Amino acid sequence: MKNKSYFSNFSPFVISCVVSMVLTACGDSSTGESPVPVIPAPPAPIVDHSGLTPLDGDTLAPEEYLAGGDATIFVSNEDAFSTRPQMIADDFQSDGFFTSGDHLFRTPDKDIGPLLSTGSCQGCHVNDGRGNVPASSTAPMLSMLLKLGNDSGLPDPIYGDQLQPFAVQSFTTSDFNSGISKHDGSVNGTELYGEAFPFIEYETITGSYPDGTSYELRNPVYKVKNLSFGPFMDNIRFSARVAPQAFGVGLLEAIPTENIQALVDENDSDNDGISGRASMAIDVFSGETKLGRFAYKAQNTSVLQQVAGAYGGDIGISTSLFPSETCTVQQIACQMIASLESKVDSEHDFADKNLALVEFYNRTLGVPVRRGYDENTQTWDEDIIAGRKLFFDIQCVDCHTPRHITGEAAGSVLGGLTLTGLEGKAEPIAMLSEQTVFPYTDLLLHDMGGSCAVTRETTTGDSCSAGAECMYVQRCEGLADGLIQGNASGTEWKTPALWGIGLVQTVNAKASFLHDGRARTIEEAILWHNGEAASRKEAFMALSKAQRQQLINFVKSL
Repeated sequence: MKNKSYFSNFSPFVISCVVSMVLTACGDSSTGESPVPVIPAPPAPIVDHSGLTPLDGDTLAPEEYLAGGDATIFVSNEDAFSTRPQMIADDFQSDGFFTSGDHLFRTPDKDIGPLLSTGSCQGCHVNDGRGNVPASSTAPMLSMLLKLGNDSGLPDPIYGDQLQPFAVQSFTTSDFNSGISKHDGSVNGTELYGEAFPFIEYETITGSYPDGTSYELRNPVYKVKNLSFGPFMDNIRFSARVAPQAFGVGLLEAIPTENIQALVDENDSDNDGISGRASMAIDVFSGETKLGRFAYKAQNTSVLQQVAGAYGGDIGISTSLFPSETCTVQQIACQMIASLESKVDSEHDFADKNLALVEFYNRTLGVPVRRGYDENTQTWDEDIIAGRKLFFDIQCVDCHTPRHITGEAAGSVLGGLTLTGLEGKAEPIAMLSEQTVFPYTDLLLHDMGGSCAVTRETTTGDSCSAGAECMYVQRCEGLADGLIQGNASGTEWKTPALWGIGLVQTVNAKASFLHDGRARTIEEAILWHNGEAASRKEAFMALSKAQRQQLINFVKSL
């Protein structure tokens, strides 16, 4: 509707009729009578991707307070990401399923491993929130991981598509260090150690705002040493991922696909600098190509696929969706130990009922209520109102779409949960259906710019090509990871949902921000925006110091 005249909303026929009537409005000289003026109907209001009247920066409606609709919870402490909504608590059966899923989420399974990143879901998602980056370069990664692939996105033939730093004995014996990697320690095929030891060192980047205020960022350098099964493939790339908060995914899954696709602007046809595109991925349950919504590059199509993938890739638990163990063909010692694990129907580690329970738990975790709103007076804090307007004015909303509506939230494709198992077709989840929610994401991929290079170096920085002292080192400019995943390039990332972001460090005091945890604060996270988001970052930097704080305060209220 940009740059169009009022009459461009009407057909030529309507326009000609209106013009005719206007021309005779001064009276008909032959009859002396003045015709009754006809006022054209106003044009239909413009609607957003959800079919609703668009939001604007000047009006902060009371309903934004309930960010998750019926799934909103009124908890703002360390339990803000791990609380069941009232509609779940009020239903005896649903509450039981939630409790059972919670237990499985927190408890290590007896068949974890043989190679793994952590012992349980809770081991990565601290209090159902974000994981931690290691406290030092000598500390192992316990709630973050490295994805692997070459410059074409193909997995490593020995190490697969994800690095597993531990062997199972780290979590099943009293000697945690016994499962940490050793250089060529598992090449002989008889002893099993973790695949490698990844760690992070940071370089400092300094800068200043136009008003002279200085800032400091930390740029991660990823290093991998002590490979237990021999060297990586040529042109290897690494992508570090901190476990994200787990709540709200059931609502994001229930947003109609066509509503998300309505936001796609792959060729930037409106010339706003933003060209978000949909991630289309294979749904492993149906085999169909569907919209990807989950994980940092939106490579998973459903909560079920995300959960099952994490069980397999992170914990070493095989499921009906991903029945293979984490062992590759060349990891003989891993295969030997995997053969000793007990199996469900002689095929995989984890029963479908348990998988459905964890899926239900994740889908129905509550969304924290927004802060900054007074229920008694039904008014918002003035600072939050001002910050929200700035968020709209500098067009952060072009990627962080504030509002969505959900359709019918279908039950699990695995079947309906009962006290004894899974039976028939699962009923839709009413709490997640037909909701107006405020997650602040478009679920699309955006190019954030940057580039990466991998070298081989010793601890002193000398170039090398092999040996126990020869590490793999990846340095990147900007947010790029250089790893193709699904149809996302090495510079593209899915827009993360912002709801609950102000409580991330309440839930887990050690947590940080962005996909790899490099940003210690929300302000640092904004300053890392580049590529498509460069102009928005520059607009943020051009604000006064007080305005920048207002915008940050607004984001913290989400």
